[in-house]
Amino acid sequence: MFDKKFLIIFIFLIIIFIIHAQDTIDNNIYDEEYYDFESLTGITIIGERPREFLPDSIEANVLSALNSTSSRRKHFIENDLLINSGFRSSANIRFRETDVSEKALSILHGIARPLSFGIVPALPFSEIEYGRLPNGFFYSFETVINSSELNNISPVVLAVMKIEYMLQIEFCNGILIRNNIYNNSYYYTEENINRFERLILELPEYPESIKQFKERLLDIELPKIRGSYLRHNNPNEDYLRAVENLINSFRN
Repeated sequence: MFDKKFLIIFIFLIIIFIIHAQDTIDNNIYDEEYYDFESLTGITIIGERPREFLPDSIEANVLSALNSTSSRRKHFIENDLLINSGFRSSANIRFRETDVSEKALSILHGIARPLSFGIVPALPFSEIEYGRLPNGFFYSFETVINSSELNNISPVVLAVMKIEYMLQIEFCNGILIRNNIYNNSYYYTEENINRFERLILELPEYPESIKQFKERLLDIELPKIRGSYLRHNNPNEDYLRAVENLINSFRN
């Protein structure tokens, strides 16, 4: 009888030891070196936490720009992305460089124009604009990035660029404008705003540069967009006056 009781106690202690050891392993997995990056049908997949991109990489430069000041972010979207890809900073006009024959024709028109008292039209010398979209419509990020030298970088950084592009171009940094000069009201819909939010939420929490970008969009930019959308649908006197002042600033 003594041996049987001893055996039961011994087995019980082994079971407790195994459970305690498993808890310790599970807790140690979730330290700062690892990250629960995906769950599929209730099964959690554990992987090493993504590290920052190398300092001299294109990805690091893009994230540095998009985590910088508003003017630096604006410069990146308008110049590094749009203009370098053959689009005007307004995002609704494409342009291309003129060839030799077009440059020569432009010079001839420049000489003939004053002699014809302005009848001969002036022609662009260095660039030709084409593909102008109607007021209120912008080229999609996908169209722009397909013509960009940045189209082969990390998918997660491409996602960050798309979100910033939508913020600046489609949502005008949280300002809804509708007039003959500038119009982005087409993009201020509940569906498009929800889509924008989903793209932000799909971003990972790591590395830190991605987390920093994600927090700014969720905490600052998205509330501004939703607030502008609500005020547009429920305008008060202060809102109407602010819109009028904004329209006048565009005219000036």
